[in-house]
Amino acid sequence: MKIKFLLPIFCALMLMSFSVAHKFYVSVTEIEYNEKAESLQIISRVFIDDMEDLLQTRYDSKIRLGKSNETTEASTSINKYLKQKIEIQIDGKTMEVNYIGKEYEDDMLLLYLEVSNVSSFKKIEIKNAILTDMFSEQKNLVHVNYKGSTKSLILNKAKQEDVLNFND
Repeated sequence: MKIKFLLPIFCALMLMSFSVAHKFYVSVTEIEYNEKAESLQIISRVFIDDMEDLLQTRYDSKIRLGKSNETTEASTSINKYLKQKIEIQIDGKTMEVNYIGKEYEDDMLLLYLEVSNVSSFKKIEIKNAILTDMFSEQKNLVHVNYKGSTKSLILNKAKQEDVLNFND
């Protein structure tokens, strides 16, 4: 009798253990134009575990990210990956995006990049395909602050790049 009573409860518990809550995949990239330095200063925030999963899958299963357990090849792999996934064109000219470094903040990885030799511009084309090759649900929010005006994009696997016009 106890078995008949416990069997449905046991089955329900087993089914619930397989239904894991859906994780939200998002990055936020802020691009700030520095008029004095004539550069774009970029900070991209991604979840540490997502980037670590990607680097392990793409480059080396031994790569680790984090303040205390980071492997030596982590920065090199991040730089290599970002060169493939972030591209910027200013008024139709492809610019070099330089990886400056990274730091950790709670569960986030902050990636610092810079584009030098940027005088004024009217149009910026941004490709941000970070993590879209690993997570089909990935959304990449991009905010561009140029001379007091901020414009934003939402990019994803289907739409990895877009253009913002600053004609004002």
